Amino acid sequence: MPKYSHTEQHTHPNFPRLAVLLPSTTKNYLARTYLNGRLRYQSTKTDRLPTAFSIAAKWYSALIDTDAKDARKHPAPENTMAQAHEAFLATRTGSKLIGSTKAWNSSVEEFWAHRRIDEITPIVFREFYAQRRNVDGVKEHTLHKNVIHIRQVLTHCVENAQLSALPFIPKLNKIVHNPRRWLTHDEWKHLQAVSKQRIKDALNTRTVQQRQDCHDFAMFMVHSMMRVGEVQHLTFYDCALAKNSKGEPVLICDVRHSKTGHRPNVVCLSGAASVYSRRKTADTKPTDLLFQHTTTRAFRELMIAADLYVDADGETRNQKSLRATAISFRVLDGSANLALIARNAGTSIGSIDLFYAKYLRGTDDLDALTSIKRTRKK
Repeated sequence: MPKYSHTEQHTHPNFPRLAVLLPSTTKNYLARTYLNGRLRYQSTKTDRLPTAFSIAAKWYSALIDTDAKDARKHPAPENTMAQAHEAFLATRTGSKLIGSTKAWNSSVEEFWAHRRIDEITPIVFREFYAQRRNVDGVKEHTLHKNVIHIRQVLTHCVENAQLSALPFIPKLNKIVHNPRRWLTHDEWKHLQAVSKQRIKDALNTRTVQQRQDCHDFAMFMVHSMMRVGEVQHLTFYDCALAKNSKGEPVLICDVRHSKTGHRPNVVCLSGAASVYSRRKTADTKPTDLLFQHTTTRAFRELMIAADLYVDADGETRNQKSLRATAISFRVLDGSANLALIARNAGTSIGSIDLFYAKYLRGTDDLDALTSIKRTRKK
């Protein structure tokens, strides 16, 4: 397989699997794709990118057509990964079926579908690693998920006597944990103050509504510990007001759309209850979404205005940082144990330790660490 060092790389706008490179050794662009287990290269013989895109597209289309004709000439072999995957999907239900279907994406399917299950070797896995890392540009975390899915399919083949044993799977690189950057209590208060001021300073009704939606979404996230997607799918029918033993208003939510499955009776704090009450009007229907519009761009503008978009380590924050903030606040509060926090947030104690509470320091809660009761031995 030839290796080229390049100074530019552009993905073709119409073909995600086709890239146009500018090698460091020539002024002409080079087309590159991955087909049937190996990299394919073709010089475009031009130094103009638009022309290179056009030539690369014609070459790529001809390559695909030739491959399709060859496939029609030769009948599809039996015991392929595509057939094994279909049989595996038949055993999955609910969220597991959805997850397995998503895992068999176009890139994974293109590499594995035509391969016979009894011809899969460590070399095949290494080729897959190279494709995902070098061609598709995925991170190690995504590659780990891909391999887990392929292993599940092969395990299903072993259980059905299609394979005598699992093939050896070469070791992957270690995943570097990159915890989501959260906000401190002071930063969260500052963000709310800036948000309220920006709502007051808005010049028209539309901007006021956009900034109010952003403010409500951030408030709901921090007081619910939910994921961004979970909040975006909440309807008014999924939410119900309640009170705790102190008479404080709380919100009980039925989270139906989650990567961890259906989570009923998720308890949210008073801030989420106030957002729900404020957004519910006489015209609201039970099936209406609590947040009908995404606030991703508005939140980014708010973080920049509050000078919180980039943290002290140079890492950027986004709406997912609000979930990390919520969980960190609950951990520091100490009123609930980690198991209860993890269950309510739809995660695990291990994930909280690795990701959400990674940046918690002893100085974040001096009282909890210094209020230690000592008993004198008699």
